[in-house]
Amino acid sequence: MTNANDSLREYICTDFYHKHAFGILYTDGARALAENFECYWFLDIIVSYQHELKGNDFQVWKLRKNEDGPVTASCTDGNDGVLKAQEIPYTDFKADEATLWVELGVILLPSEH
Repeated sequence: MTNANDSLREYICTDFYHKHAFGILYTDGARALAENFECYWFLDIIVSYQHELKGNDFQVWKLRKNEDGPVTASCTDGNDGVLKAQEIPYTDFKADEATLWVELGVILLPSEH
């Protein structure tokens, strides 16, 4: 099973914050994940739920390929309390899984914390 985060370990902080079209910021590592694994849509999913997740200053977002093909994007509170989940029936995601965090309105790789 390929984890996209394994190939992005060099991202331990960020030099720049990038602004999504809907205003949320994301780090260099989150941008590298989106570019290298062709999943800018993962950032879009995260951003699209932020209005529903106000007050959840820490979120763990996971993207996982299921054995039967679809991909699941899920969000927890960091303690396995599921906040949101969405199945994506088709994707060109280039790994089996990836994890992004949202901390105080910024999307980042866990290694950038």
